[in-house]
Amino acid sequence: MFRKGMSLRLQLYLLIACLSLFSFGAALYNNVSNMRDYLNEQLASHAQGAAHSLGLSISPYMDEAGLVIAETMTNAIFDSGYYQHITFTDLDGKVLFKRDNPNGNFAVPQWFIDWFTLHPPIMTSEVSDGWRIAGTLEVQSHAGTSYKSLWDHAISSLAATLLQLFVAMICAYLILKAVLNPLRHIEKQAESVIQKRFTLNSINPFTSELRTVVNAINRMVENVQRSFNEQTKLAEALSQEVYIDPHTGLPNRRALLKRFESIQAEYDVHGNRFYLGLVSMTSLKHINDMEGYGSGDDYILSGAQLFSQQMSSLQDATLYRISGSEFVFLSLLTEDAAKTIDQQIASSINIEASDRFVHGFAKHSLTRVNHQEEFAEVVKRLDHQLVHNQYAQNDKGLVTPQSMQKNHTREEWVGMLTQFTEYFTNEISHCHPNDFAIKCIPLDKIFDLMLQPVVDDNQSILYVESFVRFKVDGEMLSTLDVFAMAERLGVLQELEQAVVCFIFYKLSHIEHTRVAINISNRALHNPVFTDWLFDLYQKMHKTLPPLLYEFNESGAMLSLESTEKFIRRAKQLDIDIAIERFGSSLSSFCYIRNLNIDYIKIDPSYVRDIAQADTRFFVQTVTQICHGIGIKIIAPQVESAMIGEHFSLMNIDGLQGNGLYAVRNFSTIIPANANHSWTCALQLNDFSQSTNHEAR
Repeated sequence: MFRKGMSLRLQLYLLIACLSLFSFGAALYNNVSNMRDYLNEQLASHAQGAAHSLGLSISPYMDEAGLVIAETMTNAIFDSGYYQHITFTDLDGKVLFKRDNPNGNFAVPQWFIDWFTLHPPIMTSEVSDGWRIAGTLEVQSHAGTSYKSLWDHAISSLAATLLQLFVAMICAYLILKAVLNPLRHIEKQAESVIQKRFTLNSINPFTSELRTVVNAINRMVENVQRSFNEQTKLAEALSQEVYIDPHTGLPNRRALLKRFESIQAEYDVHGNRFYLGLVSMTSLKHINDMEGYGSGDDYILSGAQLFSQQMSSLQDATLYRISGSEFVFLSLLTEDAAKTIDQQIASSINIEASDRFVHGFAKHSLTRVNHQEEFAEVVKRLDHQLVHNQYAQNDKGLVTPQSMQKNHTREEWVGMLTQFTEYFTNEISHCHPNDFAIKCIPLDKIFDLMLQPVVDDNQSILYVESFVRFKVDGEMLSTLDVFAMAERLGVLQELEQAVVCFIFYKLSHIEHTRVAINISNRALHNPVFTDWLFDLYQKMHKTLPPLLYEFNESGAMLSLESTEKFIRRAKQLDIDIAIERFGSSLSSFCYIRNLNIDYIKIDPSYVRDIAQADTRFFVQTVTQICHGIGIKIIAPQVESAMIGEHFSLMNIDGLQGNGLYAVRNFSTIIPANANHSWTCALQLNDFSQSTNHEAR
């Protein structure tokens, strides 16, 4: 119940309530006990008086004949009901007459009688017959009326005590509320700091100690904000200076080269193809000569605006300016999407054409980049096609490279995606959690789970990142192509759900080691998928290791509101969060200040360029920013020991890459004969310290 502790407010309320109940309870008990003692004394006094008066009254009748009169007088007094016991004995101890009153019903609860028992004493008086002692008279008062008086007194005292207790508790509550109300604001501010939200507290507590705490936290937050803002501005200024073309505001050639190498390196994990396009503003020299350099600058800006609009419709597409008159765009595209964008660019160029542009508004060429193909080779092919298009008046710019991978028809894609999603829809989506593992076994035929560790300076695993590869009849498919075609055919959500089920099924063999699962941009902002994801985790969490969800910076920035909502739900389930490709958008870093994330993976392009002094300074600045707000930073795609040494000197929290530990298929880690209940913790020796890429 109190797994996360008990609040100070509740502890104080309980303490005051317990003390008040004890104090008023003890006061009530003492009050009733004192009344009981008083009544016992009254009963004794009453009995003693009755013994003396009755003894004097019957003393003339001590002869044998007069005892009848004495007994009659005793009966008259006893019948009043105020006496429990009257006995007269002679000097030899012989009882001459005796009267006893049964206890009967006192109209008082028995438990009250048991707690506050009255003990009326037996009082005695000697009865004389002249000068001779005739006998002894014993009188004991009846406690009935005294019990009733004591009960009535207890009820009235209880009512008064409860009223006092209620008034005291109300006063204590109001006083504590006034004193502790600032503490609630302090608690909220502390929680906001933990969640990477740095807000100032405007309250000014009356309590001096709380005022000191508020001022101290506010100063700390102001210092963090100032440091964050200063370092963020520095990092953004450096990024603008190094990677941004000052005239168009587009990324420059250096940014392009970094991104190109990064995507090439990821082929081993995802098998994604990507396309490179070259656009030449062919009339720039003519406009500069005829209209001046100002018009030439406007011409370049109009081209940058036009082609940027074309790129906005593409997935993970960026436009770069690499020289005075040339732009390059790079994007992860499917074959159909490449044909579509080729036609769109050709149409937009034709629309802009006029007599002003004697050599045409622009010319373009587009090609798919082969695996391990050098950037210079791709640009050479594009440039050759560009020259050919200019002289041949060819609008189409799509170039077919050599050694292309096999392309699948639409019918083939429909069959493959049906194979990927139909089994999930029919068998897994509604199965009982106890049958989940058995139902997921057939997914091994179409999916492979790949793992790669993220390690710290002490060669300990921070977490292990997971990837899913798609396979059909022994052929590994491009992850991008699979998801793109799934979206086109309307089964993207089912595919993502099938992938998550497969990952959860495989991760049931792992314990203790935290494992990262990648969340796509569309899934991150799809409420139907996220509701399903968290519901499935709550059903299966007992069989899963600690989890971490990763998503791209570009995906997080699509909607910060839904991103924050996703993170909040993950944190409620103790799931860590990481943002990858941080810095790839070359935009402001301020958004991370309001996201409760645990890790940031810098964009791999910075990792490959770390030998440059300005890149090292940029990464060091980003590291200081993240550490200042409690976020760990990770360098991915570390492909050599030299790159790893650079980051080791920069206080980077984690490293990942084939230069450290290669990607491994999960099926090579678990025993071949392992049953569904077999579990283990992943160790670094499960991963090969080799630069050989097993994922290939």
